[in-house]
Amino acid sequence: MNDARRTTPKARITPPSLKNAHGRPTAPLRRSCDGTSRVRQAARPVPAPPRAAPSHGMRFWIMSDLHVDDGRLPPFTLPDQLPDCDAVLIAGGIASDLEASLRWIDRNLRSRCRDRPIIMVSGNDEYWNGRPMAETLARGRELARSIGITLLSDETASLVDRHGRSVHVVGATLWTDWGLNGADRATVARAFARGAWPDCQRIVLAHQRPWAPHVAAGAHARSRAYVEDVLASIVCQEHGFRSSPTSLITGVRPGDRAVVLTHHAPSRRSLPDDWLGWCSTERWLPTAHASNLEPVMLSWGAPALWVHGHVAAAADYRVGKTRVLSNPRSTGHTDAFNPGLVAEV
Repeated sequence: MNDARRTTPKARITPPSLKNAHGRPTAPLRRSCDGTSRVRQAARPVPAPPRAAPSHGMRFWIMSDLHVDDGRLPPFTLPDQLPDCDAVLIAGGIASDLEASLRWIDRNLRSRCRDRPIIMVSGNDEYWNGRPMAETLARGRELARSIGITLLSDETASLVDRHGRSVHVVGATLWTDWGLNGADRATVARAFARGAWPDCQRIVLAHQRPWAPHVAAGAHARSRAYVEDVLASIVCQEHGFRSSPTSLITGVRPGDRAVVLTHHAPSRRSLPDDWLGWCSTERWLPTAHASNLEPVMLSWGAPALWVHGHVAAAADYRVGKTRVLSNPRSTGHTDAFNPGLVAEV
């Protein structure tokens, strides 16, 4: 892990009960991610409800594909009252340049979330700036470090909850492997993508060398291997196997959990049935958005949660023990975006 850092969210403090003019308790204070407090008033005095069981997990505020610089979408603003969370997971697609995405997050989230960690992976849009990808990522990493945002690219960040247990966030863009319709159809999908995939025209791999479908497939293989290897190391250490000097992650203890954060989707189930992309020639377009990583979620080291973006509508389903969750603000489905979506792990 080169750039990701261990960040410990502060434990939330349960506020004291309040009493109204009749001496009866009102609803407790609610604390939002920006530290403000609100009192929920009852219509008439009522007995205090039974105290809810304490939360034992870590609460993640989830979003992606905000496209804040896309003129086709209405201007985006965050809600006045931010949700109660311990950390923020952003699955890419914020703006059409990585540095612009990070600066938007810094202006709109960093100050309001205070000491809550913000973890992000780049989407394909973040590389639509005309600069070589390696330069874009290097400059993005430098800026992320300076403003206190954790930017992951085949890396892992570990957070510690109030009980001292860790949640390990494994992050990657996870470019597609084009094999969603079967490995035998991947060549056909790449052939169509070479002429119609916007990333081929908007992303520069290196000077005078454009991004290409076969390069994306290679990047996918690298990221998938990284995700699989980290998840395997986490579950091995959790069951008592010692890490080695070459382990991708160390310090895992029993009770730790794993979360995967990617931009591209890990299953065709994330693509809505009514999406027009299914009507593309030879159905190549769905292969540009998702790959089949369900075997990873059915394996011994399956993560508790997989968060992603790059789809046309929100998704929430389970594969084995893994909850797959996406909360994009995408063109044509902005009404499905939930600006306060929180998932607990």
